[in-house]
Amino acid sequence: MNTKLPEAEQLKLDSRYLRGTIAEGLDDVVTGSISEDDNKLTKFHGSYMQDHRDLRDERRRQKLEPLYSFMVRLRIAGGVVTPQQWLGLDAIADDCSNGTLRITTRQTFQYHEVLKKDLRSLMQQVNALGLDTKGACGDVNRNVVTNVNPHQSSVHAEVHQISQAISDHLCWQSGAYAEIWLDETCVYQPGKSEEPFYGDRYLPRKFKIGIAIPPENDSDVLANDIALIAIIENDELVGFNVAVGGGMGMTYGETATFPRLATMAGFVPKDQIVKACETIAAIQRDFGDRSVRAHARFKYTIDDHGIEWFNEKFTEYHGEAMTAARPFELVRNGDRFGWIQGEDGQWHLTLYIYSGRVADTEALQLRTALREIAKVHTGEFRMTCNQNLIIANISPEQKPVIEQLVEQYQLDIGERVRHYV
Repeated sequence: MNTKLPEAEQLKLDSRYLRGTIAEGLDDVVTGSISEDDNKLTKFHGSYMQDHRDLRDERRRQKLEPLYSFMVRLRIAGGVVTPQQWLGLDAIADDCSNGTLRITTRQTFQYHEVLKKDLRSLMQQVNALGLDTKGACGDVNRNVVTNVNPHQSSVHAEVHQISQAISDHLCWQSGAYAEIWLDETCVYQPGKSEEPFYGDRYLPRKFKIGIAIPPENDSDVLANDIALIAIIENDELVGFNVAVGGGMGMTYGETATFPRLATMAGFVPKDQIVKACETIAAIQRDFGDRSVRAHARFKYTIDDHGIEWFNEKFTEYHGEAMTAARPFELVRNGDRFGWIQGEDGQWHLTLYIYSGRVADTEALQLRTALREIAKVHTGEFRMTCNQNLIIANISPEQKPVIEQLVEQYQLDIGERVRHYV
């Protein structure tokens, strides 16, 4: 019987909990690249290597290696950062990147064109802001996304706290990150486990969790491996309907791959939802397909075994069954631009950000404008799943100050849609 593991699984098993030879590759000044195996492992660390496609032919003619650089993606559960973090992230864009920030559809930032020599500095500066890049890519739980609903300020705050708790609980634990990027002492010991949840092979594929607060659904919640739909009764968050097995990806030409909406499984009280997410991820860890990578997503596990099987496994792993799903309605998935006043009297301003690109151009000094707003803002910034930005929790007293900056820099508040190029 052939017991040889597929390449991706063997790589994780041999990686010494995601260390590989990444550190040695970073120290090699002869090349701007790292090995292909290490490139696969750095995805777990939130980064992967690219080369400048427009310069490939010219550099080949000059007998130079491709111009390699790295994309780095942050882990920011729910897409919320403070003004101080915004200013720090903005400074990193000049120091280590190409002078831009990119808001993604999973409510986080990406840096592009980061040279290998600047990777450690970027990671250290991000860490100093109280953030990291762990699990922004790779076969682990990815950035947890949530609805951004300014009308329901207290519910949004509670859901954000829950998204952060889920993200932290399912974040990988190996000492590799601190050793490689933050210059901490190596703690690796052969035979000693560093991943109490994931183990030495992590998950079969990437794993995504989304949260929606009805009636808004800008998180496209049913396209996630775990879809959590907030249930609010008497203006209080009581728990979440849980659907499982969503995912829109497919491989062209492979009929065994297909998009799938998550299937409703039941209801879980809010005080059990972090444990419930761990339980569901554990089912995928233990039963997901590790032999065929194109068939390794959780949606195929659910499709192969069925929702009744899943509910039986959930009860076995969790120790308690879900109860029946509660009524809800999702009716919108777009951002509402402009000024909105929340239930607590605070103001929220949603800005249109073309393709999520935060940059200064001749047409619009967007990055400068947001930097100036961050200098005076006392609330927070919330990134949306539509790659737009909410300047959130603006006091009535501070609103005129923000309004003046919005007018000064001619920021788009949805009254017009312009292409910033």
